[in-house]
Amino acid sequence: MLAAVMVVEGILRTPRGEGHYDTGWSLYQALAKNTRLYLLSAAWTEEQSRLWLAKRELRGHINYIHQPVPGPAGRLEALDRLRSWRVGLVLEPDPTCAAAELNAGWNTAVITHTAYSQPQWRPDYTGTPRPWDDLTQAIERQTELRLTPHHPEQP
Repeated sequence: MLAAVMVVEGILRTPRGEGHYDTGWSLYQALAKNTRLYLLSAAWTEEQSRLWLAKRELRGHINYIHQPVPGPAGRLEALDRLRSWRVGLVLEPDPTCAAAELNAGWNTAVITHTAYSQPQWRPDYTGTPRPWDDLTQAIERQTELRLTPHHPEQP
């Protein structure tokens, strides 16, 4: 059975607050049923995370790992404590940490959310800010697409 590590901030929980991502929630549920799932947090202690997870009835993971040092070096130090767990996949929201993980030999999947990803991480980043009207139109279009039922027979 695959063992996976999910970084809590940026995948399951919003980076600055107590909210959660629906996609992260669904991913957690699927992985908790089909893998040995471990959670890793650089922001909250084990006790803080335990309470946040319990409020949301997220109890399917095997263990929790705290990353006391921020950034890629801290992430690698935390993951190195898990080497004996035979982790097959790290779910990572930070491309900088993902690059360090790949260089260290970890299989890594980068997961980003459009609302919170930094522009320079995006593949369509040009280095110039988008006009406000373009941003507003893009948000309205995404909302429209999300709320419109999909019909496979239509293009």
